[in-house]
Amino acid sequence: MALEEASAFYDALAPMFDVMTDWEARLASEGPFLREMLRESGAARVLDAACGSGGHALALARWGYDVAGADASPVMIALAQAKAAEVGLAVPFVASDLARLADLKPRSSALQRTEESAPSLPGEGLGERFDAVLCLGNSLPHLLTQADLVSALRGMAGVLRPGGLFVTQNLNYDLRWVRQPRFFAAQGGVLDGREVLVWRFADYDLAAGRIAFHIALFRKVEGDAGARDWDVQVHTTPQRPLFHAGLISALAEAGFAEVRAYGRMALPLEPFDPERSGDLVVVARAGS
Repeated sequence: MALEEASAFYDALAPMFDVMTDWEARLASEGPFLREMLRESGAARVLDAACGSGGHALALARWGYDVAGADASPVMIALAQAKAAEVGLAVPFVASDLARLADLKPRSSALQRTEESAPSLPGEGLGERFDAVLCLGNSLPHLLTQADLVSALRGMAGVLRPGGLFVTQNLNYDLRWVRQPRFFAAQGGVLDGREVLVWRFADYDLAAGRIAFHIALFRKVEGDAGARDWDVQVHTTPQRPLFHAGLISALAEAGFAEVRAYGRMALPLEPFDPERSGDLVVVARAGS
């Protein structure tokens, strides 16, 4: 079993990501929570730091926020850029891992970037920061050491204004590490006129403290004599279970405060319960 880095893993998944994601249902559930957190903190400028195909970032732009997106997968970023252009939204998207966000230079316009310019985020000067940073979609388990987690959190803190809002949503590994559920529901649709299916599953290595996270990508193709067949590709990437205590410790080390934990990214607010919650959603504030 060959393990891939997270960026290559999501490069492979990117073409099917929007096919397998019901964005209308997802935003109907998650949108009120996000808007309430942003309203509560007075946020106007938002960075989606693990934006994937741009679903949350583009929704926030439609809701009136000044938004940018970043992701470690260049193919996901290309997809997000194409979607923004298609609907006429000037949302800048850049390829960057979480730890390097603070190295991205702001620029005065999302439309002024040239091929020769360095990757950048919007702004009026090098000192301008975001009011809120989001890191959604179970992204933090791809950081394989506690030091990597702290470095990523510091990277996100580095682009936040003092007191700025941080929101992260991940699966509840306090529960999953005990129950070890192997299979996610298969999700499918049509891509380029072909039926496609994504099946996600996991293997747990308790001794190593690692999870092998797999995606099986099915594409229906024409076989011999017009028969219908399936082409299947399997990709695997390592994950580290993100426990509540480890995340809280890393946030403190990275300079965050006022930490709150919830069991889902939806309203009404539901406190995190390590023995029952499906998700671990954490909201915190950047230090001064």
